[in-house]
Amino acid sequence: MFFSQWGALFRARCVRIILLVLLISTCLISTLNASTEDERLKALFLYNFANFVDWPESAFQENDSDLRLCLFGDIAFGSMLDAVDGTLIGSHRLVLRRTKKLKDIETGCHMLFVSHEQRIRLPHFFTQIQYMYVLSVGDRKGFAEKGGVINIVRTEDQMQFDINLSTAMANGLSVSSDLLSLAREVKRLTPQHSDSSSQGLR
Repeated sequence: MFFSQWGALFRARCVRIILLVLLISTCLISTLNASTEDERLKALFLYNFANFVDWPESAFQENDSDLRLCLFGDIAFGSMLDAVDGTLIGSHRLVLRRTKKLKDIETGCHMLFVSHEQRIRLPHFFTQIQYMYVLSVGDRKGFAEKGGVINIVRTEDQMQFDINLSTAMANGLSVSSDLLSLAREVKRLTPQHSDSSSQGLR
């Protein structure tokens, strides 16, 4: 039993290392063909984020309950995530849910990507969702400042992301130190503060 447990932990760690290498490579590759690769890279980012964020046990009804990834609005890369729909993230099966109706996600999402046209609802968006433990991801300026956890940004030469660590922690999420180290900026944002910090490990 002891060796089997360590074997499982070792395999999980190896998978994370492989995904981490892919995430680093993604940032580098994006410099080569940014105009055509952005949407594919966003899809790859989302899948990698799922592997480097931990949800508390209370976020799931059972140990093997689904991990729900919700895409809210018209999202160009949505179909690109079909390839990972149903794959395992730890002991949880990743389940993709696409919708344009807020009521369809009120029952709960573990991950949530908000589309461009829905960004005007951001000031009130998160107050309408009555559940915790959501890893919200966007790709528009100001997303992290308006309650989002991770914001994907296109810089001059590559695709990067910012993390609002304060919101992640408030949502009960534990962000891997590996993911934090790859972020362009780790923010600590609350309604009263807008300062940034490069610290904050799991």
